[in-house]
Amino acid sequence: MNALTLRSSGLYVWLQRWYYAGLFALERAVGSTLHEWAWRMRGITEPVQAAIHPHRAVLLEAVRRFAPIDSVLEVGCHTGANLLVLARAFPQAVLSGVDVNPRAIALGRRVLTRAGEGRVRLEVGRADDLRRLPDRSVDVVITDATLMYVGPDKIDSALAELVRVGRRAVICNEWHLAQGAPGPPSRWHDMHWLHDYGRLLSSQPRVAAVRTEQLPAGLYGPGDWDRYGTVIVAVLEGGTART
Repeated sequence: MNALTLRSSGLYVWLQRWYYAGLFALERAVGSTLHEWAWRMRGITEPVQAAIHPHRAVLLEAVRRFAPIDSVLEVGCHTGANLLVLARAFPQAVLSGVDVNPRAIALGRRVLTRAGEGRVRLEVGRADDLRRLPDRSVDVVITDATLMYVGPDKIDSALAELVRVGRRAVICNEWHLAQGAPGPPSRWHDMHWLHDYGRLLSSQPRVAAVRTEQLPAGLYGPGDWDRYGTVIVAVLEGGTART
């Protein structure tokens, strides 16, 4: 049986169903530790090449609405592609990023330095543990396809940390579970977590408003990003944004 025949067979559908069921059971058993381990071990991409992806312009525009910007932190920055884009847009801003993958951080430091953006600071760290950063120490905190790998066991603590260190806004590009959907605020889908960020962020202190904007169709090609991809903006107390 060749690969094409297998993919169209009932056997493939059955195997796929049990494969995802097994992943879900493991994720529920060990929590976000599974995805943290996978991200530490995953391959790394060169940030200059990755920076050309069109979704980064959408994220940049969301940040621009809070200009003037003095500082940005990206949580889950990988090798720093978003920070490279932001560094060119905000040459006076203090930019930093954290990621669980030490190899990604090491490559990002080297490449950003060669690109003339050695001022961008990259460190190894987790979304739910930013304890070395003071409260309200960064104008804008961003995530990009990061919280979709954080399960219900840690999503509240991760969002609490983002809000704690943010001064004006938290901006997330993630798979979003439509606000007000029935049932729990988190749902497992295709090896990722859908979260109702409106519900989760609204329960955090200092969040004055939560706004969501679905990504333009086709930005990532056809698939779940068209259905769930959303820029979520949590405006913090005292923060203002251009409409």
